[in-house]
Amino acid sequence: MKRDTMDKIVSRLEHLGTEELRQLFLRLASEKGLLQDVFDALRDGLILFDCDGVPRFANKSACAIYNRNIKELLHVPFERLVGGTCTWQEVSNSGIAISRDLHVNYPEERHYNFLMSPVADGSEYLLLIRDDTESMARGEEDAEAEQFNLVTYMAGAVAHEIGNPLNSLGLNLQLMQRKLAKLGGEAQEKLAPLLESALGETRRLDTLLRQFLQSVRPGRLQRETVRLNELIARVLEVLEPEMAPRGIGIQQALSKDLPELSADGGQLFQVLYNLIRNAFQSIPGDGGGIYIQTDYNDTDVRIIIGDNGTGISHEVMGNMYEPFRTTRKKGNGLGLLIVRHIIKEHGGTLSLASKEGIGTTVSITIPRADRVVRLLPS
Repeated sequence: MKRDTMDKIVSRLEHLGTEELRQLFLRLASEKGLLQDVFDALRDGLILFDCDGVPRFANKSACAIYNRNIKELLHVPFERLVGGTCTWQEVSNSGIAISRDLHVNYPEERHYNFLMSPVADGSEYLLLIRDDTESMARGEEDAEAEQFNLVTYMAGAVAHEIGNPLNSLGLNLQLMQRKLAKLGGEAQEKLAPLLESALGETRRLDTLLRQFLQSVRPGRLQRETVRLNELIARVLEVLEPEMAPRGIGIQQALSKDLPELSADGGQLFQVLYNLIRNAFQSIPGDGGGIYIQTDYNDTDVRIIIGDNGTGISHEVMGNMYEPFRTTRKKGNGLGLLIVRHIIKEHGGTLSLASKEGIGTTVSITIPRADRVVRLLPS
């Protein structure tokens, strides 16, 4: 077969469906050199098993997925290659195509899909291994964005429904206050403080409502020069009246020469406030402690906030960023979702490690304003 013909075949491989790949495999199986060249061009792994379940062909992608050379890979049993999702007896006796998913945690988290399809007269099977990790990650990001948009929409709708009657209530109280001032006398002296108190409460509710909307819809970043250690000190100062009566200890290991950040100071304040408040609220009873650390490298500044609280179970950890899911009786389940959104908007990362009964550690990285750009050598 001519070289340009083979190039055309290779260029079309990524657009072929499973059945088309199977037919192509059958057509080209007799041409030894071309078989290896064509299937080595595939991104998906391919392994062909004989009637006894022994692998007799594998392409380069399969070797890369299993991190083995071709000789080693062809000696691995079928059950191990599919991660124990099925046995050779189940596959060979069925005579049909079988699909299985596998979630791998070590050495890194990956998602694979195995498609086992009979070839030739059905005595041999072709195993197609597809790495779905990136597509699943994109799907999770899209789902998270959709959830966040839903939360902001609901927040706006609720705030609107509360804001209108609250505004009307405030206006009516002001009218009553003016009429009462004209009346004068003993009634004015008795009722004026009550009206002023009611107006004060409506103003306070209006402020809380606006703050809630701002927290759920952080808006576009208003970047400025931010000194992270000073921001942490401000957050601790605000939270001190709430923590001090419980005797919560704060251990700090802040880098003295921490680089400045180009970030939205208000939104980062909200992030630190939520995380530190979550930390001391997770500590049962009085006492306990919180650990805060800052450090940096050539590209990022890192913040670590740890506590010795109740920790989070494995079941809850898997759904930590779902809206309205919380482990606290008075929580709304939006804190971590908002924190994660703000950190992503800053181009940073958020990671969370926890063990039930031991405590929780949150680690955040944010790009430095003066980060060093690393290039490959020319």
